[in-house]
Amino acid sequence: MDDTDATTPAPEPQPSPESSTPSPGPDKPSYALLDGTVLLALLGTCAGVYYTVGNTGFSAIIGAAAGLYGTWRTRR
Repeated sequence: MDDTDATTPAPEPQPSPESSTPSPGPDKPSYALLDGTVLLALLGTCAGVYYTVGNTGFSAIIGAAAGLYGTWRTRR
């Protein structure tokens, strides 16, 4: 026979109030306007080069723009 029925269970630990609310992280600056400006500048440059070169350089232009924008985003 077990005597677990005769003993009282241990009380549940109460969470502390300061641990229940997450502390705010450091504010990261938002570069949404700058990113949009850079993307539009790259698209404008690509459109100008595409207009000058034509269909022959389309894949090179798109690849270069994707690489430049990807590099821009990963540097930060």
